[in-house]
Amino acid sequence: MISIIIPTLNRCDLLKKTIDSILKHNKNYELYELIVIDNGSSDATKNIFEDIKHENKDAKMNYFFDDIPGLLTGRHRGVKESKGEILTFIDDDVEVSETWLNAINEIMIKRPEVSLLTGPCLPNYEINPPDWLQHFWTNDTNGKHCGWLSLMDFGLEEKEIDPLFVWGLNFTIRKSVFEDLKGFHPDSMPKKLQFYQGDGETGLSIKAKESGNMAFYSPKISLLHFVPKSRLSIEYLYERSYFQGVADGYTEIRRSNGLYFNQNKKISIKKKLKRFIKKRILNFKSNENIPFGKQIQDKYNEGKNFIRKNYLSNEEVKSWILKINYLE
Repeated sequence: MISIIIPTLNRCDLLKKTIDSILKHNKNYELYELIVIDNGSSDATKNIFEDIKHENKDAKMNYFFDDIPGLLTGRHRGVKESKGEILTFIDDDVEVSETWLNAINEIMIKRPEVSLLTGPCLPNYEINPPDWLQHFWTNDTNGKHCGWLSLMDFGLEEKEIDPLFVWGLNFTIRKSVFEDLKGFHPDSMPKKLQFYQGDGETGLSIKAKESGNMAFYSPKISLLHFVPKSRLSIEYLYERSYFQGVADGYTEIRRSNGLYFNQNKKISIKKKLKRFIKKRILNFKSNENIPFGKQIQDKYNEGKNFIRKNYLSNEEVKSWILKINYLE
């Protein structure tokens, strides 16, 4: 069985579209269960879920409320409540394709060597994107991707990929591997708790990569990712870059304390990670046509400095960042 886990917070209308897209294309209810973890919503999330469940009585659907702040709560609570041997995490603002679930099932059955799995994360823009957005896309040997908006399209062929490209909005992993790697790291903390921010699914992907787990891409595992008007702005890029600085600072602190695998390969892996981050986030730096590039870089550095400062000055934050197993 596949356990589809959807953390959510105050986005009931988007969540409804996400759930509807799954149920519309997948009537084999023995194949999957759907788990929604409400991270403290004050909108109609619970009522909408119950309405959908009432209309789809044969579907295996469960709702749990857990208002401990952060995306880590929703992801790990979902695993705790899951019954499947395959875990599929998606965001509450996506719509899956007709082939999405069956492709996950077929690949994970036929290819036991695959530990992580993903597919195209295509844009569903609320408005026409600004012309400058093209500078934040990268084209390389993998394909086309824009880490700023969690968008990617690696083409029409199945292939092995770097685990660092398995992103949280379309993230499938075997439960046994998930448990061996000790789960996700902290993610998407509210601003007042920003010092508890970690590197989220990237931390899990780093551990998967360093321990030799295979990641795989299939064009059939595609979904649409809603990109609101608010994210198509310079202000959002500043915010996103600051967030990335915090996350990367967290990664560097943990690595310097020996909390990733294969520490004997520390230098080479760190270089690869830096190259990946540069491709995913900072590829605009060499383009002189982007006048706000320096401001974005400054925000990135500000985020890094923020987490380092709190790590050095707050013993509780230090203990949290150096926590070995967030599943506990």
